[in-house]
Amino acid sequence: MLSVCVACDGDRSTTIGHPSLTWVTEADYRFGDSPPGEVFFGTPSVRADPTRGRIFAVDRPYHQVSAWTPDGALLFHVGREGEGPGEFIDIGFLHIEADGAFAILDTRQGRSTSYTASGELVGTTQGPLGVSHQGLSVELNWAFKGSYLGTPIIPSILESGWEGLAGEPVTRKPVVRVRDLGDGRWSNPEPVLWLDISNRVHIITLPNGRQVITSQWFGDPDHVRFEPGAAVVMRSKSSPGTVELTEVDVSGDTVWHRRLELPPRRLTSAIMAEAAERFVAQRASGGAPATQLRQAYYDGLYQPEYVPPAEGPPVLTASREVWIRTSELQDTLRVYYAVPRGDPTGSPRRVLLPESLWVTDATETHVWGVQWDSLDRPHVVGRRLVASPG
Repeated sequence: MLSVCVACDGDRSTTIGHPSLTWVTEADYRFGDSPPGEVFFGTPSVRADPTRGRIFAVDRPYHQVSAWTPDGALLFHVGREGEGPGEFIDIGFLHIEADGAFAILDTRQGRSTSYTASGELVGTTQGPLGVSHQGLSVELNWAFKGSYLGTPIIPSILESGWEGLAGEPVTRKPVVRVRDLGDGRWSNPEPVLWLDISNRVHIITLPNGRQVITSQWFGDPDHVRFEPGAAVVMRSKSSPGTVELTEVDVSGDTVWHRRLELPPRRLTSAIMAEAAERFVAQRASGGAPATQLRQAYYDGLYQPEYVPPAEGPPVLTASREVWIRTSELQDTLRVYYAVPRGDPTGSPRRVLLPESLWVTDATETHVWGVQWDSLDRPHVVGRRLVASPG
């Protein structure tokens, strides 16, 4: 059962019901075995353009974005490595406009490059460079009415409070705004909200003395996603089973808030042991005894009373929903909730998906993402959504 609450005037909330349907999916589209021409698939992220029936594959390793029909016919591709027009160093995100035009964000160069709906280069907008907050470089996202939202880049070694470094672990980071002052200058970064990033990193000392930093298996940090003029934050720390979604605009005002109450799931020794064995299996090739690897994993492991209800970050979809991956499994399928974005009362969709599918977008009819085959080759996958009572 799922109850959905809307925050109102302080801590008051209203329960508005739960989904009457569980959605399942069936295989429909799949391509990527041998991309044509100079198009490559390294680690693609799929974005949908449902009004034109197109699928975009954003491939950061190859500095490239390609457009396809759903059944795998290449329409065009743009981008290559470099710093000139139509070239990229570090592709971040893709934004598709209502008229089919699109823009590609290059986070390393702090700029966005615009294209027509047919893939013709329009131009590049350079954002502010060298922005920092408290000595940390800031990664800015999309420009919107002369303002940018972004977050500082916190090295994991600093966030973890690595032994030998002065200072405590970093447990908070801000979402900041940078404004165009209109005279060729930019404002200093101004925090509009703060993210709780505690319990995100895990320092593991291997039997050979080498230390590695990885993600906490049961971590519950805040997550944020950006779109032009907006930041959507997902929090799961407030109470067992609770997931909160908050959207703020470039002024820092909250424009939408939802709270989902999922069934709390206790973190048992069996669940932790299963995670530990996965870690041991990953490191076993190094020759270290399994008992030592297992103990190294448990040292410093964050062990909350309940399993965090959501695994971030959320996905902002073409269907104007926020998709949340939960910790719940039904048989062999992972449970997601698709929350209507900006809607204070609409019921979310409960969706069951294959565990192996990396979800990156959704429309009203399909879920889109990436799956890897037995040879570790990525495939673009679209699965049709089917409503199933109960």
